[in-house]
Amino acid sequence: MKKVRFTVVLILLLASAGIAFAAGTAETTAAPQQKVKITVWGPLENYSEAEKLSWNFCVEEFKKRNPDIEIESIFSPAGTDYRQQYDKALMAGEAPTVTNLLPYVDVQTRAANGMIADISDFVDNWDLKKQGIVNPAMDEALQYNGKWYGVMDYVYLAGTVYNKTALKAGGGDVSKLPKTWDEFTSLGQKITDLKTPRFGYLLLGMEWNAWPFTPWVWSAGGEMVIPNGNGTYKVGFSEEPGVDAAMLWHDMIWKYHMTQKDVLKSWNDLRDDMHSGRGVFAFGRMDHYASDAEKKYGIPQSTFGIIPIPAKDASQKQVSIAGGNAWIFSPTATPAELDAAWKFVQLFDYDKDFQIKKWEYENSIGGINNRIPPRVDIIDTKFSMATSWPEGWAEEFSVISATARMEPWCPNWNNLKNILAPVLQKILLTENISRNEVRDLLTQAANEAYKMYPDTFRK
Repeated sequence: MKKVRFTVVLILLLASAGIAFAAGTAETTAAPQQKVKITVWGPLENYSEAEKLSWNFCVEEFKKRNPDIEIESIFSPAGTDYRQQYDKALMAGEAPTVTNLLPYVDVQTRAANGMIADISDFVDNWDLKKQGIVNPAMDEALQYNGKWYGVMDYVYLAGTVYNKTALKAGGGDVSKLPKTWDEFTSLGQKITDLKTPRFGYLLLGMEWNAWPFTPWVWSAGGEMVIPNGNGTYKVGFSEEPGVDAAMLWHDMIWKYHMTQKDVLKSWNDLRDDMHSGRGVFAFGRMDHYASDAEKKYGIPQSTFGIIPIPAKDASQKQVSIAGGNAWIFSPTATPAELDAAWKFVQLFDYDKDFQIKKWEYENSIGGINNRIPPRVDIIDTKFSMATSWPEGWAEEFSVISATARMEPWCPNWNNLKNILAPVLQKILLTENISRNEVRDLLTQAANEAYKMYPDTFRK
């Protein structure tokens, strides 16, 4: 496989502070201690078998290295909202000591509500952080009122995944993939066959539709939020590029007839459609669709490819979106439990020697992914080890990496997405809606954000 050096344009290195790691507080008593127990929430039950095997590989290594710590590992139920699941578990006194299921853009909301622990003592005294080795891409979002409430788990890269077999069946050509909206909709109409059925694009219109909508706004030259320069943000999705993107989504349904009939379809059902070939193109990460394809459905991973979001026209750029998850800790955990959980996170993501050992294992089971690790000094090491990837993946991942932008973040970002989601659904479900009506709806959503969160959003 041709070696491709990944240049992750979204990552900046912080200068090393050059300060030694602070020593912990010495024990003042020799009294015997009870064995510390922690609970960790791992991947969802419907995640790929390779991802679950990798998780268990890490848990077993942690047990070997820390016989004085009892660890309970739980896979979260599939089809549930893991945010609500965590919140309910916390209220019931059953929250995990640590979990990596939370997107980094969710951290501040839960920190403000007292639902995750302040881990500033760990982060402020972290040798790797002081050395500039920890990826800072999420740092602003992981702090609240000057305190740290999370650390990076990984950065993902998402774009437009495609099923090569379904594309060819519809008369498409994998060597001529769309780069503009016109090319995309023309191809989408051509390859859609409602009798087969086969849909050119699986549109993600469910309740978290603002996430996949974001890069389409970028591809039109717009922004979801625009900094005012004083700590507040102007809402950008109601401007003309946002209207363009919303109209495109609407027209893919009603004008071009290139999407599935139920555009509010669940995520799991859409994944099944992609696996079966009912979907040709869909938003997401490669591991969303390819990881379990062979094991569950007998579909080789090489069936799938990924390209950036097409640009509105030649004057704009194709884009991809990057985001990721953070480790968060229970606010009810004891100091000893937090210390044990911190050790788990350090092994899972930050121990250099173990990362290499883990990636070797993942590669051996065909499960090494294209997520950006949180240590910036070993990114190239990971991707150079991915010899199990199908031909062409490394080149496509390189393009996705080079076109990626981090998911927007600002205070109340998730609240803003929640305001936008039902508006987008109304636009998608209204067949004869006009451009002016779309603009008015997006403006109303923006005005709602200005009214509800005036400390964050201002015109």
